[in-house]
Amino acid sequence: MKQSAAACVIALAVAALTGCAQSPATTTPAAAASPAGAASPAGAQLPAAGTGATPAAKFAAFPCLSYTLPCGKVATRKPVAKQLEGPLAGDATRGMRIAHARDKGNCLACHVMKGGTQPGSRGPDLSHYGSTGRGDAETYAMVYDMRARIPDTLMPPFGTNAILDDQELRDVVAYLQASR
Repeated sequence: MKQSAAACVIALAVAALTGCAQSPATTTPAAAASPAGAASPAGAQLPAAGTGATPAAKFAAFPCLSYTLPCGKVATRKPVAKQLEGPLAGDATRGMRIAHARDKGNCLACHVMKGGTQPGSRGPDLSHYGSTGRGDAETYAMVYDMRARIPDTLMPPFGTNAILDDQELRDVVAYLQASR
């Protein structure tokens, strides 16, 4: 019984991966008339070589992530340069839990941080951030929305996209400032 269930799972995984490995085809009228208006990767159209298509057009093979807007027109919130209002009043212990939690800050996915395990290497090392001399207000603004400072950053806009609320942002800033 266990062997047949495992074989079934493996067969499903192979079937799913086989579908993903197929090369993109041209868009069909049926795919263009789908209710969500989004074509699947197999139904996407890639620009032909030597046609002078823009680099953005090369991403047409990827699925559209919007159910309300056409592909390539997904709404993006504008960067916000938010200032810290009042004293920081953050808790570094709570900030560490938020920064390390995968369902909240998930800072460890990109950064090395004090007390963290399996850190990423994409972002700068933050294990001694508190000794850099940056103030609470500057740090708060960067965590709120780094795009206001570095427009092409990969760091999520935690405040602008409401990933973290104001107190959670303050706690993360307190944790960063306490990391020496």
